Amino acid sequence: MKLIDKGKAKDIYETDDHEILFYYTKRVTAFDGLKKGEFSNKGRVCCRLSEFWFKRFQEEGIPTAFLECMDDHRMIQQKVEILPVEVILRNYLTGSLWKRYNKGTAPLPPGTEEREGAMIPGGYVEFTTKFEEIDRPITRAEVLDNGWMTREEMGIIEDTTRRINSLMRYYLEERGILLVDFKIEYGKRDGKILLADEVGTPDVCRFWDLEEFKKGNIVRLDKDVFRRGTGDLDDTYLTIYNKITGEKLGN
Repeated sequence: MKLIDKGKAKDIYETDDHEILFYYTKRVTAFDGLKKGEFSNKGRVCCRLSEFWFKRFQEEGIPTAFLECMDDHRMIQQKVEILPVEVILRNYLTGSLWKRYNKGTAPLPPGTEEREGAMIPGGYVEFTTKFEEIDRPITRAEVLDNGWMTREEMGIIEDTTRRINSLMRYYLEERGILLVDFKIEYGKRDGKILLADEVGTPDVCRFWDLEEFKKGNIVRLDKDVFRRGTGDLDDTYLTIYNKITGEKLGN
């Protein structure tokens, strides 16, 4: 195999069959790489949770690049041309959008109350850059002007992202988890758009405890515990894995 890239959280190889192998590592970063750490369970939780969601989405007819998991850390996907744009769907107001609003650099989505944790009616889809040194929000016009996607591709991606959101939200709420927001990536192979890379993990989603949220409390079950220094990432990731899958993934 040939090493293609060492990302923030995964090592990426090209296999002898010209597919892609993702090795999910112990690495975790935050704040554009300024905060770093390693946690023993982090890679396998993200690998197995991605496998869990990819399989569910495939069963629902959503095209993905996923092929198989070799073990708790290694996943094989089809080789795709990754689009240079990440897609974020926000169901509740927090994170970078809340920060940008408070700095006066972004408006609130229509109908959203001016408070952290407010529900965003209908959800809010944003695009950000993927391959710049620091990812930044971009407008749809900028995506089109740069030729990163066509208008048709953008429509397919937004519709698919909203469908993924609906599938995940319903499933998670049945298990006491609030899907606050998530980011995903897409690639192209033979002209077809495929969901790729990583999906549905506490690295790329914000999960809050649903019952606590109903009481007015925010209990975080994702990478924010590392960003904020409010909990043990290993314990948090094992908890969310067990809640989502119903399976015990011990230390």
